[in-house]
Amino acid sequence: MDGWGSLSLQGGKRVEEEPGIFYRICPRCARAVPASTKERYCLNDGERLLEVCPRCQAPITSPYARFCSTCGLELIRVPEDRRN
Repeated sequence: MDGWGSLSLQGGKRVEEEPGIFYRICPRCARAVPASTKERYCLNDGERLLEVCPRCQAPITSPYARFCSTCGLELIRVPEDRRN
């Protein structure tokens, strides 16, 4: 498999997943946890953690991600009261 990871289904299509560490990230406060943990909700604010990009389903590959590295979608929603 040339260094690639396992095969999975995405949108009904078989795709190869890149090996590595993936993350879940809170769309409200940007808290990130490794995807290998059992956490599904943010401990800070109770928000459901994102496992993949909502637009293109790409995995989150950085704990510091604010934007999807594949399609550019903003992953972190900044609350109105914190915007400049």
